[in-house]
Amino acid sequence: MVLSSLVLAFQVAIADEDSHNGEWSGSGQLGFSMTSGNSDTESLTAGLLLERESEQWVNNLNLDVVRASSDGKDTAERYTLSTRNGYKLDANDYIYYNTRYDKDNFSGFDYTLTTSFGWGHQFADTEDYKFSTEIGVGYKIEALDADRTENTGAVAVGKLNYMRAITETMKFSEVLLVESGEDNTFVQNDMGFKFKINSQFSVKLAHQYRYNTDVVPGKVSHDSLVSANLVYDF
Repeated sequence: MVLSSLVLAFQVAIADEDSHNGEWSGSGQLGFSMTSGNSDTESLTAGLLLERESEQWVNNLNLDVVRASSDGKDTAERYTLSTRNGYKLDANDYIYYNTRYDKDNFSGFDYTLTTSFGWGHQFADTEDYKFSTEIGVGYKIEALDADRTENTGAVAVGKLNYMRAITETMKFSEVLLVESGEDNTFVQNDMGFKFKINSQFSVKLAHQYRYNTDVVPGKVSHDSLVSANLVYDF
């Protein structure tokens, strides 16, 4: 049901080819690490981003996967899928509709689903420097693992996007997301350095921090992930 809603939202965004006539582009990334000895550990990070921009519209779909195990036991497993549709009001301002589905098997939640809409402003949008902010309102569902109950309610949503080219082959980026409701405030910060190898391949060193103000008993309020990924742009 949840995944069907996400797919439907994305299909609606791309249905009108006459008004959404931009070309698709995107990137895929993959990271893997393994250690052996006193402890055996494995970790996998993967991501896919699809984007299309036309004169009036911006659409994207983003999928992220994180898995890790230690001595044969899973220690992390998370899947995040989001769709976003933006309509340009002028050169700098736009309105957007966003849906984000997050399934983290070690968070205490079966899944979380947030739908939101709002207004955004681009302060800069060049190849070497990008900076934009968004503010909106939405509705969030937090399905609990323990008794299958749900926390639901309105949320205020804020987002900050920043990218700066440091050299011709290195870029720094940061994305800050805040979803604040009556029961919980969720914060996610993604930052990373991307090192260009050639026109299509690059290496990205990234750090992700996630924080919830209200967690189920036995769970900690924060998660941190450091990863190194090979990125392919297409």
